[in-house]
Amino acid sequence: MRNFVIIIGTVSFLLFGFAVSATFRDMLFLRNGEELRCNISKITHKQIYIETADGQISFPIEDVLRITLTHPRPGDNWKTLEDIDDSLLIKSLEDVNSIATYPNASYIILNHDIHYRFNPDSSGRYTERLTVLILTERGKSLFATNSFYFLAPWQHGDVDFCRTITGDANVFHLNDAALEFSEPEQYYPQYNFLRRIKFAPPQISIGAIIDYQYHIDYDIADPVHPIASTVIFGGDEPILHREFIVEYPASLGDKFVRHSSFAVPERTEDSNMIRIAWQQDDIEPFISEPWTAPLQMFLPTVWIGFCIDEAKMLRALTDSLKKSLDGSPELDHFTDSLVTGYSGKREALLKIYEYLNLSYRKANIPIAHSRLFPRRVSDIFNDGIANSLDICALMIYMLQRVGIDGKLLYCSSILDRAAISDVPSLAYFSTPLIVAQIDGENIFCAPQMKYVPSNIIPTECDGQVSLWVGTDGAQMVNLPINKQDIYAQTDTFRIDFAQNGDANVEIEREYGAKSGAHMRAYREIRKEQLDRELQTKAGSFHPGTKLDGYMLTGIGSLDSMIMLNMNLSVPQLAQTAGKKLIAFQIPELIYSSTSVSIPERETPIW
Repeated sequence: MRNFVIIIGTVSFLLFGFAVSATFRDMLFLRNGEELRCNISKITHKQIYIETADGQISFPIEDVLRITLTHPRPGDNWKTLEDIDDSLLIKSLEDVNSIATYPNASYIILNHDIHYRFNPDSSGRYTERLTVLILTERGKSLFATNSFYFLAPWQHGDVDFCRTITGDANVFHLNDAALEFSEPEQYYPQYNFLRRIKFAPPQISIGAIIDYQYHIDYDIADPVHPIASTVIFGGDEPILHREFIVEYPASLGDKFVRHSSFAVPERTEDSNMIRIAWQQDDIEPFISEPWTAPLQMFLPTVWIGFCIDEAKMLRALTDSLKKSLDGSPELDHFTDSLVTGYSGKREALLKIYEYLNLSYRKANIPIAHSRLFPRRVSDIFNDGIANSLDICALMIYMLQRVGIDGKLLYCSSILDRAAISDVPSLAYFSTPLIVAQIDGENIFCAPQMKYVPSNIIPTECDGQVSLWVGTDGAQMVNLPINKQDIYAQTDTFRIDFAQNGDANVEIEREYGAKSGAHMRAYREIRKEQLDRELQTKAGSFHPGTKLDGYMLTGIGSLDSMIMLNMNLSVPQLAQTAGKKLIAFQIPELIYSSTSVSIPERETPIW
């Protein structure tokens, strides 16, 4: 089924062949704001003829703003429970008695089918069907709207059906007015590839059953048009049945599908098609707790990719980077002026990184939602806006301009190293980074992550498999382990006691945060404000403690480490008493620290 929108203009055309039935599924939008549900019967160069509940009507074509044409969906003639003839839905309805097993659930997934089917030319269709029993108000709100996404122009999607079976055994079908076709990234024409279809199931109520299905068509599946999925057999609500099926022609070969999974799939084969499937029944709910590892790390999971060829993928990435680095006289002049006065390569790198990180406008559009290959840097620079991939390509060109070799990294989003090794689909390498090489040292940069210092690897990429792409070739390499977790703030206290009991405290504080709003706000702090804050912390030792001085070292707001040396003086105390006092008061110095390292001492903290 496909939903067509036709904009009425001055062009004359003729449309025939739409069947008229008692169900009015088309929409007519008039220029005066009126909307009519109808069936379109004929369009000429002067008139539009429709059938409504009031009979046949015609409108001059200049009075019509837009029409929406639809086709019937499977099961549209069902009115009550007795009319249902879908065997899968009937089986799900029989499982409703299982709700007694899960008294605290918000909803129960009665059936969840995920199905890939490919053709000999590697085109294919993804179909997902979900049948859900709503039990609480939370369940109602979660399923009030549903949506799915695909990429234009080589993917197309539509809703096959959506219906609700209410507690009084009536069946309600999707109203086409509750369908929304949108382009979420339309404000950025350079990256406007993502398409979304959003729909609202009808007549949702507690005790109702929602049954819907949608599909996505793929024009092609190949190494540079990757198709991959991660299916987790579990969740925070009970699942009575979940099945994942893949069908593909035997002519495509066994290597067409590559997967890493929790179990060996069931495999059947005939002369034409190969079918592999995973399924589980009666899956208990799992409630995630704070800082829980991703569900795919411990729940049954399938990673799957189609038409994967590492050699073709790496060659395509290398060729795309070469084409991207075209440059322009304006960009060259800007780069030269930006690094004027910076003699060393390291200083030039930091200046370029600081400009792109702080000043360059960024489009927060993941590469998985747009394109997997960078645009030409001349176009990027002229546009003045870039997503995460394009800003990395722009930085590589600027680095090459000043004599620094840089490579583009595609970092894996899969934490399971065995899975990404088995399924190295380009779709799974979704986080771009840069590695600049100066005097044999690799310096990692994420210019798209504002306020994150250079040489910090994002947590989701730390130690991950990545594609290192240069103009001279590409390879798969593991990223190093980060020196410092970017989500960590570590305070190290060094305490020296004088014979008279006075204490000198040095605090070394290491910050790291991908998003400053959560851990550390990377912003300029006035010295007067910092003085007050540190004086307050000094007073935590003892009411008579005085802050003698401190020193900050770093690179402005892009510090990865701040050395805070506090010189404190406290009233004269006996040495033993001083140790106990300091040991007891140290916890009061800890402010929102995720980890603290304290030197060894004789007196324990009580």
